[in-house]
Amino acid sequence: MKINRHSVLFKINIVFILSFAVLLFFYLFAHKIINRVETFKFLRKAVFLVKKNKLKDAEMFGINLLKNKKNIDKILKNGKIILRRNPPRLNYTLNLLSSGGNKYLYFKSKTGTTNLLLQRISGINERQNVLLAAWIGLNVILILLYISIFRSIRPLKKLRDNIEEFKNGNIYVDLGGYASRKDEIGFLAKEFKEAVDNLKKTMNTRVWFIRNIAHELKTPITKGKIALELLKDEDENKKRIFSDIFNRLEMLINELFAAEKIAAGSEILNMNACSLKDVIDRATELLFVKNDGIISVISDNTNYTVKADCELLSIAIKNLLDNAVKFKTNEESAVTVNIEKGVLNIINEGAKPSISEDAMFEPFAKDINAKNKDGFGLGLYITKQIIEKHGLKIIYEYTGGKNIFKIDLNKIQI
Repeated sequence: MKINRHSVLFKINIVFILSFAVLLFFYLFAHKIINRVETFKFLRKAVFLVKKNKLKDAEMFGINLLKNKKNIDKILKNGKIILRRNPPRLNYTLNLLSSGGNKYLYFKSKTGTTNLLLQRISGINERQNVLLAAWIGLNVILILLYISIFRSIRPLKKLRDNIEEFKNGNIYVDLGGYASRKDEIGFLAKEFKEAVDNLKKTMNTRVWFIRNIAHELKTPITKGKIALELLKDEDENKKRIFSDIFNRLEMLINELFAAEKIAAGSEILNMNACSLKDVIDRATELLFVKNDGIISVISDNTNYTVKADCELLSIAIKNLLDNAVKFKTNEESAVTVNIEKGVLNIINEGAKPSISEDAMFEPFAKDINAKNKDGFGLGLYITKQIIEKHGLKIIYEYTGGKNIFKIDLNKIQI
């Protein structure tokens, strides 16, 4: 699992881990100080009892005088010496020992009299209890605070997933679950929801506009084609030219209408197995140009077959070919269709467009610096909609004075 070191949750986790570590450090430090204080008290009381010869009252001071020689020898042998002292006013040298979790003070006589071993009686230590209770209480508060913050920011992941879903084309993401929140996440979700709603209205307006304008344009085009057929005395060449114009306009309207249906998600692809060669041939036919060497097809395999909406895919490739033919700078050079390892490349020699790669695929996008400014700027937009509907991507590159559009067809190849 990859850790995102820039995420808010990661930083919150680090803060709480450091907080727990600091609390543990201070607890251990305070615990050590209290132990030292208790040890010092034990030393002072033990020395007082020995000096005043009041060992019979030792238990009243929380001290036990050990008398079993076997136990004494065992403790002296295995115990760890913590401290050595040689008080000048005392007839004993002092050794503070630790053994089995207990503290002992060994009085070794300087004059050859009886040696003494005193044990600190471990009892309830109020300071230790207060320290432990405070440490546990602070940890509980930190844990509750962490849970509260985590629950507050957890919806951020869901909101991020909604935004990613929206980015991938689903404009009908459900953001209603955040409406009741009064924090920053709720505010952000509401603002995003308003932006999505405004975008929906804009898209619906655009679809409505295109559908209506397509309908309005179809009527005069149809009438024009009928009127053209009724003209008997006109020059056949002129009639053919006008017929091509009407057919091209009608085809453009149909393409635009299909692209909008795809963008709106209402177009269902008619998926069939089709030869890529046939698709390219159909695209060339739709160009309304004579292919006298203007288009050169190079393929490492003549038997490429894809599962696609053959007609729509032909339209997409036709638009790329049309774009390549229009904007090539060398009139004598051919537009190259290169198919290699399942990748379709459409190449022409020409200047690099002045608009960005993202902008060129937007509707009505046109390169104002191009010599050939014919067209409505819809071809690449329609192509992108068709290609993405097939689950593919179209990539643009400019290399060595050549414009290259790439479509990886391996995903739909059969």
